[in-house]
Amino acid sequence: MSTLDAVLKSKLRDDAQIRSLFSEAESRHLTTEEFSQYRSLAPQFKDREVAAREIMDAQLAVVAKTIKQVFSLYPYPKYHELPLEKCMRDVGYVSIYATHSMMMDDPDWFRDKLLIWLKTILQSFSYPAREEPDPAIALTRKPLPYPEITEHADTLPKGQRSIYETYSRLIINYEEVLTAKTFKMIRPHLQLAVDILSSD
Repeated sequence: MSTLDAVLKSKLRDDAQIRSLFSEAESRHLTTEEFSQYRSLAPQFKDREVAAREIMDAQLAVVAKTIKQVFSLYPYPKYHELPLEKCMRDVGYVSIYATHSMMMDDPDWFRDKLLIWLKTILQSFSYPAREEPDPAIALTRKPLPYPEITEHADTLPKGQRSIYETYSRLIINYEEVLTAKTFKMIRPHLQLAVDILSSD
C-alpha cells in the first residue's frame, strides 16, 4: 500500500464526521442526504457510494430470496416464533453493516460492530437440522442451485449449518443481481460474515 493510500484509508476510518455519519445511520442504509454527505467527505470513494446505492436497491429481494431458499431446507417455522420476520431482520442487518464496512473499507469495524455480537446471539439459539423432503414432494420440487453449499453445510456442526447456508447463499444471490464491480467490492465483507458467524 502506498503512503497516499494509507493516509486516505486512515482518514476515512478515523474522521470524526465519517464516524458520526455512520453512527447516525446505524442499522439502516444511508439516506439521500447522507449519501451526499459521504460523497463530500470522501470524494475519492465515489465508486463505493454507487455500489452502496446498488446494494440498497437490491437488498430486499435478495434477502427474501435467500430466506426462502433456507426455509425450504431447514424447518425454522416449526421451532421458532416469527422466524421469517427475525431472519429477514438479521440477514438485512448483516447486509447493511457489510455495506457500511465496504464504504469505510473497514472489515475490522464490521467484525467488532456487529458480527461478534451477532455470533454470540446466534449461538444461544437451537437450530433445526436440515429436513429431507417427502419423496413425493421431492420429485416435483426444483432443487436449489449451488448444491455444494448444502453439501459443505452438512459437514459442519449442527448449529452452524443453516447459518453457513444462509450467508453463503446471500453472497451467491447478490452476485446474480449486482454489477461485477459492485459485487467485487462487497464480496469480502459478506464473506467475513460467513466466516465469523458460522465458525466455532
